[in-house]
Amino acid sequence: MSRPIAILQREDGVALPLALVTILIVSALVVAIAQMTIAEVETHRRTDLDVRAQYLAQAGMEHQIYLLKSNKNAGALAPVNYPATAGQEYWYSTVVVCRLLCTSNRESRRWEITATGEVRGSGGGPIMQTRAIRAVVEIAYSGTGANPYQFPAEVTILRWEEVYP
Repeated sequence: MSRPIAILQREDGVALPLALVTILIVSALVVAIAQMTIAEVETHRRTDLDVRAQYLAQAGMEHQIYLLKSNKNAGALAPVNYPATAGQEYWYSTVVVCRLLCTSNRESRRWEITATGEVRGSGGGPIMQTRAIRAVVEIAYSGTGANPYQFPAEVTILRWEEVYP
């Protein structure tokens, strides 16, 4: 009777299965951490593209308002590469519609401006991210002499919103 108990108490051959189980658990943890890291990097990349596209749309809006302040008959901006990089990755453009007092030389005009920012692949490749904003802007003009409504006196943004597809 003492012999079967002695066999059960022996620990020969336990090291290999225990090492394999430990390696399996550590490998599963490493794979899980690697997948989480990859997901975080991809989320950061997409968020970065989205923020860049949003800032480009805002730059387009500000550029268009600047043009309308200096010339009340200014047209919409064609696509602008900004900043002018060799890869041409960053673009913005606008659409301008006059909504109030458009044909007369009055003291103010109201525009609806839609600005779009795009982040493209290097070399002007495919569009990777796009964002758009829309604003209703009223610009009051003042002046003296023969053209009393020549210079911008006040810019009022009546509405500012993001445009979703």
